[in-house]
Amino acid sequence: MWSGVLLALVAAHDLTHALDDGLETRLGDLAFVAVPQWLLLASVMAVVLCGNRARGAAAALVLGIGVTIGFAVIHLLPFSLAAYWELRPSVASWVLAWLPAVLGLALAALAWFQRRTAIGPRAATSPPR
Repeated sequence: MWSGVLLALVAAHDLTHALDDGLETRLGDLAFVAVPQWLLLASVMAVVLCGNRARGAAAALVLGIGVTIGFAVIHLLPFSLAAYWELRPSVASWVLAWLPAVLGLALAALAWFQRRTAIGPRAATSPPR
């Protein structure tokens, strides 16, 4: 469920790029980034939904970490590629940049716990054969 909520927030963030003039995003540039991003996100979400419990949790872990790092590297660090600090985003755009990053961390923590539970304590500490 939380993976779906995270993807909804990422979609809302993408909409802010199209609707918020303070972000100065051309629609062609948005499509250039968003289309491959959404193909990758759809693939990861398919594993979350259709994989076994351990694989689904691992995919959710990757999703959470990826979204958090992606938002930090692209928007939230002052020296990032499309730093919000250098633009004039609306309050909604700021919220929809920070919220996915924070929820990504929470999802990663939850997925880590679920993955460890799914594979069991013995399998988690045993070396591979």
